[in-house]
Amino acid sequence: MTDDAGFVALFREHYNAVRRFIERRVSDREAADDLTMECFEIAWRKRDPREPFGLPWLYRTARNLIANEYRRRDREGALWTHIEDQVRTLSSSSEGEMIERLVDAIRELSEREREILWLTYWEELSAAEVGIVVGASAGTVWTRLNRVRAKLRPLLEGTTVSAEEVFDDRR
Repeated sequence: MTDDAGFVALFREHYNAVRRFIERRVSDREAADDLTMECFEIAWRKRDPREPFGLPWLYRTARNLIANEYRRRDREGALWTHIEDQVRTLSSSSEGEMIERLVDAIRELSEREREILWLTYWEELSAAEVGIVVGASAGTVWTRLNRVRAKLRPLLEGTTVSAEEVFDDRR
């Protein structure tokens, strides 16, 4: 059996088991998909036909990737706590209730939505620049940003913040 055929067999035989192993630990289907593919990418790079590895090796690799994911989530949580503190500090007391609702709504967004929002408004990047960071086209960034805006818009209606301030075009 060739090296490529051996890897294909490994992938077909163990993909579902590795995917379930990861998903049970990260409780996020999208992250589980990404981590599973990353696990097999590592297996591809490290394959050696003289010393084939099986499911235990894949589980160990997946376990390491899961640990990295938890560390990333902890860092992201700390980052969002810092951003929330900055938003609260910059707001006036009359805006307090709206700011609290906005911060709560931002917490409910997916990681991808928060990242696009953050890169657009905090880092002041254009849609094309955000696309480079997240690996998407400018059009995809605009679509995602418009969805985020639609989710947040009800919270901002009736406040002293103008629509132009919140929904400006960052092209």
